[in-house]
Amino acid sequence: MKIAHISDLHLNTLFNDSNLLRVKRLIKYVSAQSVDHLIISGDLTDNADESDLLLLKRMLNKYGFSTHLNLTVIPGNHDIFGGPQKPIEIFSFPDRCKEVDYDAKVNLFKEIFKETFLNTITADSESNFPFIKEIDNVIILGINSIAEYSKYKNPFASNGEVKLKHFNKIDQLLKKYSEKDVFKIVAIHHHFNKMKNTKRSISGLWQNIEKQTMKLKKKKRLLSLFQKHNVDIVLHGHIHYNEFYERKGIAFLNAGASTVGYTGKSLRVNIINILQNTLHCEMHKLTESGEVKIEDFFRKEYQINLRLSPIL
Repeated sequence: MKIAHISDLHLNTLFNDSNLLRVKRLIKYVSAQSVDHLIISGDLTDNADESDLLLLKRMLNKYGFSTHLNLTVIPGNHDIFGGPQKPIEIFSFPDRCKEVDYDAKVNLFKEIFKETFLNTITADSESNFPFIKEIDNVIILGINSIAEYSKYKNPFASNGEVKLKHFNKIDQLLKKYSEKDVFKIVAIHHHFNKMKNTKRSISGLWQNIEKQTMKLKKKKRLLSLFQKHNVDIVLHGHIHYNEFYERKGIAFLNAGASTVGYTGKSLRVNIINILQNTLHCEMHKLTESGEVKIEDFFRKEYQINLRLSPIL
């Protein structure tokens, strides 16, 4: 099975038309790679605009990503709360977040991409998240990590948190596969590692504030749950650079710089190949000149039926 992973597209046709062409070029490239499934791990839009979500959906449909079998989408904080578009909006943004109907936004996201949520497995009939998709010998666990607005705990709506009631649901869902030889993939928006300093300076007051507030709460508890159920890889975004890292023996892949970030003007997509007992990940960089550079992220081989025994 061949999976493409992108994130943080930040489509915003009202304030940043130029990014539309970059997103189109990226999705066209992904389609040309003949992937079986595309995962987008949040921040599809920059300003939580319904018209941008609908535009992206049409674009994805055009290039063959339209059903639960070939597309998985997870909301990001920008898809629920948006973001300040002008420097002057930085100080009024918390008040704007306070007025957001969180549940309505999550439901709108699911309604727009309803075809991708068909035939998913949930813990109960009323839940949108978490969910599991079964595709061949792969399961994809989708988790909503967007925390609700809080004046003190989440004043800029960029922190992440998985609700306590969802931990039991994740446990229930993964237990169904404890005796099955399947690759287990988690799709979530927020990261599990520390933000690193980059040579490129973070410009603006807003970015400096975000750097201090882009944290995932209860991530140690999530890690323990992933470890308990032998999750193979976690795909996320949120921080705007591409990176592979490991925590507690679990592989993590960040695609947060697909069209924006600290990576210059190249477009980026992670390509994950799952073949028998091998998991192999590459990063494809598309330069402005049309050149494609491919970088190996990691390769792991697994003993069949022994999910705890990776061969490094």
